[in-house]
Amino acid sequence: MKLKSLKIYTGAALLGVLMGCTTSPTGRSQFILVSGSEMASLGAQSFSQLKEKEKISTDKKTIKYVQCVTDAILAVTPPQADFKKWEVVVFDSDQVNAFALPGGKIGVYTGLLKVAKTPDQLASVIGHEVGHVMANHGGERVSSSLAANSALQITNIALGASGTANADLIMAGLGVAECRRFVAV
Repeated sequence: MKLKSLKIYTGAALLGVLMGCTTSPTGRSQFILVSGSEMASLGAQSFSQLKEKEKISTDKKTIKYVQCVTDAILAVTPPQADFKKWEVVVFDSDQVNAFALPGGKIGVYTGLLKVAKTPDQLASVIGHEVGHVMANHGGERVSSSLAANSALQITNIALGASGTANADLIMAGLGVAECRRFVAV
């Protein structure tokens, strides 16, 4: 039974690899297993959680400034198929950071405004983050993680099916010493 499962997992993994090959807007090959709509949903969910957890700025002048810079970037950004409008939130935090999430979610921390002192400096950071979304880097990371987990499951099944005496040692060598606890065999 385990050998049959191994063949099924291996076949599914190979099919996933073949179906997951795409090209980014920059022309680079990508491995994508997760749809844009799934990534948009994950981005929206994460953003919602951040808005509940982090303090949102109420400084109208700061919000207007960040929105103005962001609007200039988004005016020259191609429309996205998986969402219609970008949402921008300024988080009141000393963190020197900004981010963009799939699904058109942009967060800027007020700490960044102490470092990025001009609109051009702020635009370079926000533009960089928007570029990650446009190039689907999040989908690529999620897909790589899914593929790695699937490979570990296949390895675990193969080791169990072959009755390898050192299966735990081999899995530890792959960096997943405790993996057997979490992978259903």
